[in-house]
Amino acid sequence: MSEFHKPQPLPPLDSNLDVTQNHYWNYHNIEALIACKKPLTVSKDEDLFITVHQICELAFHQMIIDMERVLDAFATALQDTRDAVIGDTAEACYFLERILRFYEVVNTTMPILMTMRAFAEFRTTIGPTSGFQSFQFRHLEIMSGVRKYWDGGTKDTEGKLHIAEVEFNSRYGEEVTKWFELYQKRNLADYYQTLTSRVPGNSYQESIAYLQNYPYASAILKHLRAYDRLQTQFHQSHLGLAIQQLKIVGVDIGTGGTSFRDYLGKYDTEEAPLFPGLN
Repeated sequence: MSEFHKPQPLPPLDSNLDVTQNHYWNYHNIEALIACKKPLTVSKDEDLFITVHQICELAFHQMIIDMERVLDAFATALQDTRDAVIGDTAEACYFLERILRFYEVVNTTMPILMTMRAFAEFRTTIGPTSGFQSFQFRHLEIMSGVRKYWDGGTKDTEGKLHIAEVEFNSRYGEEVTKWFELYQKRNLADYYQTLTSRVPGNSYQESIAYLQNYPYASAILKHLRAYDRLQTQFHQSHLGLAIQQLKIVGVDIGTGGTSFRDYLGKYDTEEAPLFPGLN
């Protein structure tokens, strides 16, 4: 690491902070974190249900922070064409590697819900709450370059949206619109298209084969391939979980009102793969 990039101690945000009173429990806000779990029934499986989703949401939050850094570094590398194709991608790969680790955490954590035996104990009490409403996951997907494939995903046979989607649009609709505007030409899929269009080839496979001759290009493609695989794995895992748990309670409609097989399968049929030719 160069001297220019060598980290230096930063002052605390609060100039009156007494650092001698910083202990593990208050620095990490452990008691407040635990208090964030507020089950609505006495079901221990509901406690697990909340825990797993909160772990995933914390991971998504950090992934969004790091994705901003990936996109900045990726854009910088694309602007540097001294290597004929792309400049140094080490910075982009560094943060993308960390995102991959967090995605592995999510994909390892979510299946823990397969161990639930008592979804029926709290399913009706939690109302329309649904993974459909994870605004952080939507944010991350938009940064990845997906289209708005979930729009209208809860429509019934009469074309009416379920309250879960109606309320999500009411609460986060403006932010989702802003995210699409912000990342319209600044997302992983768009940068991938830019990179592959710079080299000869009649197909993605031919372009990718050509790019393997350039270490900087090869490195970022390796990480994008892994990201695509993990994102698809998450969607497939979510579908498998829904099938298992809803079968236990004897229904075919998710808490978000979706015919879940149709909705959860839309990513695979309409968006995946994000980076054609890398699979």
